[in-house]
Amino acid sequence: MKKILFLTFFAACTYPPYRPVPVPTDLPSYSELKNSYISCGGRGNISSTGNFSGKLSFSFLSQNDSSFFQFQDALGRKTLLMWITPESVNAWNILENRYYEYDAIRDFFPFLQVVKPDDITKFLWGIEPEYLEQDFTVLKENSVTMSISFETESVEETLKGITKAVFNNSANHQKVVIRLSSRIHNVTPVDLAKAWDLMHS
Repeated sequence: MKKILFLTFFAACTYPPYRPVPVPTDLPSYSELKNSYISCGGRGNISSTGNFSGKLSFSFLSQNDSSFFQFQDALGRKTLLMWITPESVNAWNILENRYYEYDAIRDFFPFLQVVKPDDITKFLWGIEPEYLEQDFTVLKENSVTMSISFETESVEETLKGITKAVFNNSANHQKVVIRLSSRIHNVTPVDLAKAWDLMHS
């Protein structure tokens, strides 16, 4: 169960490993968004195909360089909480009442050697993280089998920017797609620590 829950969040058959998306000139930069807004929230879903298949919906809150996720299964049950700071990722598997720290999570997902916690927060805000091909060298022999791509699917005003991330791993025939269905930038602060405490109490 724990592998299925984690693999629905990050895993990785396209090559090269990273291809940037052309950014429209009217979109604000990450720093401009942070100067204009305090927090960001929304909803989305994650689907996985391959050896591990499934789909989870999620809601998220993000402020400064940290983000909080709550995942739900098709029955509406809370299955996983995830807390992301600039330097770490922590998760709680609600169904099994188990906690996982960053090192354990990276063991499940080699892509997290490339995709840093702050990159996840940037994606939530609508900004595409930037990678160089040499960034994938940390994956060693797996680098040629894994790839990351981003897309902009929505034309809605509130969803301007990157709304889709695709992680491929041709070695194990895994493909994970993350789509945002809503995103709202706010000038109101949120208490992420309180949200984490309340949700797993």
